[in-house]
Amino acid sequence: MTEQRHNGTDGDPTPSGYQPPSYIPPQGSDIPAPPLYTPYGRQGQEYGQQYYPQYEQQYAGPYGQPRYGLRAEPKTLSIASLCCGIAVFVGFGFILLPQIAAVILGHMAWRREPSGRGLATAGLVMGYLGIALTVLAIIGLALLFSVAATSSYTTA
Repeated sequence: MTEQRHNGTDGDPTPSGYQPPSYIPPQGSDIPAPPLYTPYGRQGQEYGQQYYPQYEQQYAGPYGQPRYGLRAEPKTLSIASLCCGIAVFVGFGFILLPQIAAVILGHMAWRREPSGRGLATAGLVMGYLGIALTVLAIIGLALLFSVAATSSYTTA
């Protein structure tokens, strides 16, 4: 069907300059097959790559993936709760608005943002303290005005 060229002198179809291999292993060789897994779960270590377990444990994430370049979880509700809690004590606490905002945002952040629980807790504490102090101040002022209105001041 196909015609082969004869380059040799005795009609041999091998090209000129070709040398046959010196050793061809038999088909049923005694050479064992490579293992399906590498020992100790490390691949490529037999090729001269060094293994540093202390660095891998420190910087590896779940499933052995490195944690480089991961974005931080958002903490916006926690930060807003903390800012409202600070605003209570800076001077804006006479209106009850920052206290209520700090408490509501703190509870929302406590549920939704597990990474910002410290900030949310601080906002909750300052919000509840601000509410308590505002209520005590209102009660104190009401008592002061009622006592001042009912007492008569006379000089003798």
